Amino acid sequence: MLRVIFSMALLFSLCCAGLSSIGAAGTTAGAAGDIVIAGHDLKKTVDCTGNDVVVDANDSVITIRGECKELRVNGSTNTITVNIVASIVLNSADNTVRWKKAAKGEKPTVVNRSTGNKVEQVK
Repeated sequence: MLRVIFSMALLFSLCCAGLSSIGAAGTTAGAAGDIVIAGHDLKKTVDCTGNDVVVDANDSVITIRGECKELRVNGSTNTITVNIVASIVLNSADNTVRWKKAAKGEKPTVVNRSTGNKVEQVK
């Protein structure tokens, strides 16, 4: 009987360890090399040198200097200004993204998967 209990406890702990690794891998955090900004009510300036930027913040004011490949916004109610960007992906609502220059062409590619978002060019 003790062997069965020990075996079940071992199996349970192995299963839980496997689930926690799956959960960690499935988070919205960016890939290696991405700049990830997370938090609430932030006022932050970051430098981007050809990386992707992932914004997991809410209710924040973020300035991104330099050139970014992709700006991915998963948080809501942010105001983000980016100098140069190739693409903007909005996965959450009520964000304002201001871009100064497109990395290629006249405008960056914009994918808007939510509502209440505003994307505009500023000089």
